[in-house]
Amino acid sequence: MFFRKPLIICSLLLLPLTASAAPAKNKNYKILKPTQISSYSAAVVDSSTGELLFGKRENTEKPVASITKILGAEVFLSTGPNLNKKVRMESEDEVGGGRLRLPIGTTAKAKDFLYSSLIGSANNSATSLIRLSGLGKSAFVDKMNRLADDVGAADAKFVDACGISPDNEASAKDLALIGKKVFGNSTICKISSKKNYSFSVNGGKGSKRIVHTSPIVSKKESGFKILAAKTGYLPEVGNNLIVKLQKKDSSKATIIVVLMGAASQNATTRDAVKLGKWTFANYKW
Repeated sequence: MFFRKPLIICSLLLLPLTASAAPAKNKNYKILKPTQISSYSAAVVDSSTGELLFGKRENTEKPVASITKILGAEVFLSTGPNLNKKVRMESEDEVGGGRLRLPIGTTAKAKDFLYSSLIGSANNSATSLIRLSGLGKSAFVDKMNRLADDVGAADAKFVDACGISPDNEASAKDLALIGKKVFGNSTICKISSKKNYSFSVNGGKGSKRIVHTSPIVSKKESGFKILAAKTGYLPEVGNNLIVKLQKKDSSKATIIVVLMGAASQNATTRDAVKLGKWTFANYKW
């Protein structure tokens, strides 16, 4: 009996100081049928715990398309780059598809290429991040795959930094887990939630303006706000979207919504709004 209290105290000291509370279903919880979501597959996870709150074919692997760019941005930022460094657009950055329309040799700041990748989904800007990181493509992509493995998305596979290859594959649930990690980066959230972005080129002799590829960043909803968003499109999959939503009346309530294989970006927006409203109405934190 003498030693029981000290042992209890010592045991308590070994417990984590903080713990994320998992969301719980409300008493008036209403089921959302998968058929009510138009996208081919979907997943909603809690941003803190990674708990799956909704799924529709959430384990089916599909081409990731330009959602790949959030992983590339995370790897690039992990190298500690000087975002204000002046850099050039080079011919080796061109890989086809959607691009930042600037002549080869145009100079801008490194952060302008990062912003162009996440907001305008420019493939050449995303590919330039490999060069600017100082890593070769193999090492850069390997870091992307290891990050996916580390967050539990072991079946996800990435082969480039921009998503132009249909061989970049993941399930909606895997992408949600990746988003849980990447959207924990405040820099990526700040960039990817901007409606548009303007920057100077060639030392101020010109300028460029880019607009976010998803209409959801301009969507005004009373129940939640958009913290981050990234689109993707390939003919092999259709339209994809990943978005981080925050319940306005509770800073602790944030979710990651992933949609894959929608008919249009407007369709992904409608699905994301529906899932956001349903989740915040049917779960409590």
